[in-house]
Amino acid sequence: MDKKKKPFAVTASSLVDLKAELYRKQEQFKQEKLGHEHSGAGLKSKIKKPNVWTKQNAGVSARAEKDAEQLAEEQNSLDTSKRKLEEKAKLYEQMTKGDFPDEETEGLFLVDFTQKIIDQKREMHAQKKTERDDEERHNSSPVPPPQNSEEEWVDYVDALGRSRRCMKKDLPGFKKMDQDLQGKEKASADKTLLSEDMRRELQRQEWEREEEEAMKRPVGPLHYEDIRGQEARDLGVGYFAFAQDEEQRRKQRDTLDMLRDQTTDQRTKREQLKDKRQAILRARLTKVRQRKMKKAKLDGGEDEGEIIGPALPPEDSPEVSTVKKVVVEIQERKDTKPGVPHVREWDRGKAPPTLHTDMHTSASRKGAWILLKLTAKKHYNLIKSTALIHRYVYTCTARSIDQKRFS
Repeated sequence: MDKKKKPFAVTASSLVDLKAELYRKQEQFKQEKLGHEHSGAGLKSKIKKPNVWTKQNAGVSARAEKDAEQLAEEQNSLDTSKRKLEEKAKLYEQMTKGDFPDEETEGLFLVDFTQKIIDQKREMHAQKKTERDDEERHNSSPVPPPQNSEEEWVDYVDALGRSRRCMKKDLPGFKKMDQDLQGKEKASADKTLLSEDMRRELQRQEWEREEEEAMKRPVGPLHYEDIRGQEARDLGVGYFAFAQDEEQRRKQRDTLDMLRDQTTDQRTKREQLKDKRQAILRARLTKVRQRKMKKAKLDGGEDEGEIIGPALPPEDSPEVSTVKKVVVEIQERKDTKPGVPHVREWDRGKAPPTLHTDMHTSASRKGAWILLKLTAKKHYNLIKSTALIHRYVYTCTARSIDQKRFS
């Protein structure tokens, strides 16, 4: 007969120990496996013969690193020297212009920059004077006699009214150049080749023609365009030349009136839009100010007078609202006798209240009053705790903002 197997007590600690031992064995097996793989790869790489092209000379890497460090140091020293030279050049340029950093240290320099500036100006004046004298001497020197007629010097006036001198053989070329510069002249209404009498006769005929046209037109208002004629005066950009025909003149006036009305309408719309935007901005600022005042009251009444945004323009004070007073008149009941309690309509016919009823009623009223006080106190504590929470959150937020601002 088989003996009964004794049951083995399994606890939570034994299960944890078993899992830990199993995990440790698995990790050990993985590490041994990876170690074998690395050792095999190392043996293979050692066995492999290095390539001729990948082989480097001894000390190449060290020399390359040393060269890189040396180049970096040289670049830094070069940048430093370049910056120093630029500063010196800037200082030297200021000193040559007479702008010394400090007048007391002017005597410390080996170069007298003030005298140097004076010498440079003297040299410039002397050079200009020499050039001027050479030019005058060249102009006053007699013209050498020409070898032939084409080399004679002639004077002429160019298209711009300047007196010029050139050789006779170059004169046609300069005249052609003046014509090209002048361009094609527009044909003028006046006949430049006419005599004064003929020009006056043409003006008289033109005047007679205008007078005949004026006589044919009906009698009406006289405008400036009717008497202007061929006036050469420039009247500016604000002048508009109306037509002499009344119908065409009326159309032009209507067009100008329409344009003026459009301009006025656009200006009015723009002003209205501007006023609307300002009103919206004022409303937003008022809301922000009210919100700020509410937060200040929750925080204990601090910074209540702070104004957010630009001050609002003074507005007309609103009319004082008249509050109607409520007059309470106490009237005595006339349906009761003095000394007799009043009986309500729905209590008529009922039994009179006893001592037990009165006590019960008073107790009920007292309990309701106590319950009302407890409810009010509970709501007050809830409101107070909510205000404290809001104040704590606002303080934490302000502190975090200040830390970010000054960090």
